[in-house]
Amino acid sequence: MSISDQIAALQQRAADLKSSFDQSKKETNEQVKERLDQTKADIEARQDAVKDKAGQAAGRAQSQWAALKADAAARQAAFQDKIDRQRDEHDAKVAERDAEDAEADAADALDYAAWAIDQAQLAVLDAADARTWADARAAARA
Repeated sequence: MSISDQIAALQQRAADLKSSFDQSKKETNEQVKERLDQTKADIEARQDAVKDKAGQAAGRAQSQWAALKADAAARQAAFQDKIDRQRDEHDAKVAERDAEDAEADAADALDYAAWAIDQAQLAVLDAADARTWADARAAARA
């Protein structure tokens, strides 16, 4: 996949995220849970594809990705466990606090995504710079 294709795919995923969020405001809790389960499966499939690609790239940045993925999985599992244990026991005030915590987690994830996009932008420009430099050097030798 070309860099341009990757950027387009990332833009589409961001648009899908906005649409999904808007739709979730109109759905019942069960509908949201169903879409959440489907989204988790989709993310896992994407992560498996990325993991395969990372293995083909001889392990570049594999340890950082693995650490990030493990940290995210641990956070998600801990948060989900907390919700599962307490869902039926919560009063309205505690449920509101949990919702605010979940929203804060989402905001943190979006902040991380913004950082990742910044890093991707730098990497894309570094790659373009390296390519133009190499092309210029090749033209100078010809």
